[in-house]
Amino acid sequence: MDFWQFLDKQISRLSPSGTAGAGIFILTGIVLWMLYRDRTLAEADLFKTLAQAIVVQGLVGLAMAAWFTKKSDEGTQDVNVVNRPDQPVPTDDTKGDV
Repeated sequence: MDFWQFLDKQISRLSPSGTAGAGIFILTGIVLWMLYRDRTLAEADLFKTLAQAIVVQGLVGLAMAAWFTKKSDEGTQDVNVVNRPDQPVPTDDTKGDV
């Protein structure tokens, strides 16, 4: 196994949500690092708006979306499911001709 095969195997393990989470976490770190390095950025309205969008909407919003949309691992089925896998959607026309 060469380096590229190893790298491809490692990348294939990542889920899309894990990649998005890591990306927004890194972006938040970069924004905070930029603010630490240059305090005059805190006075620029454009930087404040972009930083707020990245940190609040990205980091907090992504975390909350992942938390509240996580599927239950308890094995219970949703009682609101009308067509289960063992009962597929009927394909015949039951309304008749109009």
